[in-house]
Amino acid sequence: MVNFSAKILNNAVAGMRAQQAVIANTGNNIANVSTPGYARRTVELQTRASGSASAFIDVGNGVEVGAIRRLSDAFIEKALRETGSDKFSYSVQKEFLSRLEPLFSLTGERATIGSTLTAFFTSVEDLAANPASLELRANLIARGEDLTNSISQTFKQVAALQQEADSRIATDIGVVNSITSQIASLNSSIKQYEAAGNATDNDNRDHRDTLLQQLAEKISFNSVEQSDGAVSIFLANGFTLVNGQTSRALEVTSTPSFVAGTQPPSLSGGILSSIVYDYDAGAGSSHFDLTQVIKSGGGSVGGLLQLRGFNDSANTSSFEADGALVAVASRIEAVARQLLTQINTTYLGPDRDAGTVGHQPSSGDLNGNNPSVFGLFTFEYNGAASRDVNGDGLPNDLASAVLGIDNFSSIMQLTISDPTAVAAARDASTGPPAAAVYPPGDGQNMDALSALSTTSMTFTVGSYSLTGTFDQIYNETVSHIGNAASAADINAAVAEDRYAAAANRRDETSAVSLDEEFTNLIKYQKAFQASARMIRIASDLLDEMVRLI
Repeated sequence: MVNFSAKILNNAVAGMRAQQAVIANTGNNIANVSTPGYARRTVELQTRASGSASAFIDVGNGVEVGAIRRLSDAFIEKALRETGSDKFSYSVQKEFLSRLEPLFSLTGERATIGSTLTAFFTSVEDLAANPASLELRANLIARGEDLTNSISQTFKQVAALQQEADSRIATDIGVVNSITSQIASLNSSIKQYEAAGNATDNDNRDHRDTLLQQLAEKISFNSVEQSDGAVSIFLANGFTLVNGQTSRALEVTSTPSFVAGTQPPSLSGGILSSIVYDYDAGAGSSHFDLTQVIKSGGGSVGGLLQLRGFNDSANTSSFEADGALVAVASRIEAVARQLLTQINTTYLGPDRDAGTVGHQPSSGDLNGNNPSVFGLFTFEYNGAASRDVNGDGLPNDLASAVLGIDNFSSIMQLTISDPTAVAAARDASTGPPAAAVYPPGDGQNMDALSALSTTSMTFTVGSYSLTGTFDQIYNETVSHIGNAASAADINAAVAEDRYAAAANRRDETSAVSLDEEFTNLIKYQKAFQASARMIRIASDLLDEMVRLI
């Protein structure tokens, strides 16, 4: 015969225990309302099964606590990681390009290559109208120095941004290694905890999801959870970063083992580093190159690589690399090389004596002297102003095979400092240079130089090529940077919105709502009080039965 008094007491006690569990879980949810990565918990209550069959009516055996479930959706978590990866990639690109834009401003707030080019050609036109003026000659020298300084400083700032991106890549890869190591350790803890027959290791899973999100902010990756609870992480090319309890540490090196011989330089003259994994760590170097696969993904490292660029070891110049910063530097260098070739050749004037080795200038200054072999612009090479290397004039001396110089933008100089040494005149007659006559009032050479401001020519460096005037290449450069910065800004805004949407979806599933938890707390408290009341009723019933007997 069923002992209903015992049933009432047992079920009431089970109810109190169950409500204590859900109240404790609610308290834990409330305590972690601001904890990053915390996924809300819910206690699963289930009917306590009867131990044996009975011929009498069975009112049940009360309630018992089942599992504590972590409310998390793997699909939403993956979407959050992917959008976070895009967000940080575009964000770092936006940051660097926004720092690049002021260097090419059109507002006139600071001297730029464009404004100094305009001022230089204006000074040439002014001197052409009054070639004997020492004041105008001094003005041309000042404007020429402004132009070389602007080109040099702007190029160096772009090169510095590339170097900064390279350094930040190394820092971020260090963070990646730390995160993957922690994930491998958590894999071990989760596997051991859950294999022992315990419930799901919710706290460590929360921590691991937070680390996965942090990893996605640095690089793009794919992840798969194994049957034992461990997560495997691998790159787009299949390279495994984390497998169970083991993680692979990446390296950043400027001397990868797969490169034989000299590597192409960076814009600043160093070497762009590679991201590698060393299969032979400790016994030598057997590097596996991962730079390109990480560059093709997102995260801050992917964004930095897309800015900095990648230079294949088969290349010989920094301008053969890809990357947003290299594209801008190529345009600056193209302007510098036209100044060193087309402008200089025009400034020297036609060769007056083709029968003599080298270029015999047909232009002269106030003292009747010809310009130096380099003309108006030169560059510092090996600590001294450069001179003609092979005897046939400057243009051929720009070949890297002759001088071994990668860029001329950062070392440009004006050849002259004495106003009387400006070669404004030109003698078109033939014969030895000593027979030339350069009247102080002759401005033919300046006229020829001034005409170059509107002359179409081909600007080319590395993979960049444009046919147009100096104004057109500068305007194209400004447009290129503006479009790149605008695209980065739009992409960053879109990625931010997508990330926010994914975060909201995650919060709808996993985040703690205080309103909901407080409502549950009242409900569970009432249920606990009701179970306690049942014990009081069972006691009263038992007393009444004893009294009746």
